[in-house]
Amino acid sequence: MSSHKTKNDWNDESTSEISVTLLPLSTEQAVSVLEMVQGPGAPRSYELYRVEMVIGRAIDADIPINSTDLSRRHVLIKRQPSGQHQIQDLDSRNGVFINGVKIHAAILHDGDSVQVGSLLFVYHEGRAIS
Repeated sequence: MSSHKTKNDWNDESTSEISVTLLPLSTEQAVSVLEMVQGPGAPRSYELYRVEMVIGRAIDADIPINSTDLSRRHVLIKRQPSGQHQIQDLDSRNGVFINGVKIHAAILHDGDSVQVGSLLFVYHEGRAIS
């Protein structure tokens, strides 16, 4: 029996072992952002990094804003399994308006204006504000 190795032999001594790190494929987008364009402290951006975030005047709100136009717990923003964000009025005194329309709950889309009292935000989907 011949122990002759051919050029295509997997045991060819010219090959060497390498270490490869595989990174998981990610379906995560960049963090979505609410940009306050009108209100106390504007302009200011808030990253929507949690699954659920409450905006209100309470100091323990995820996005606390000192404004008498806001209820203590005014609005909830919740990331859906699809990655989209749903906004929901938490029975606030002054309501929530998306693109000028009063809503109880709605899915946010890139560029939507969100008005709570005299505060105005613009929703930016999956990208940071530069």
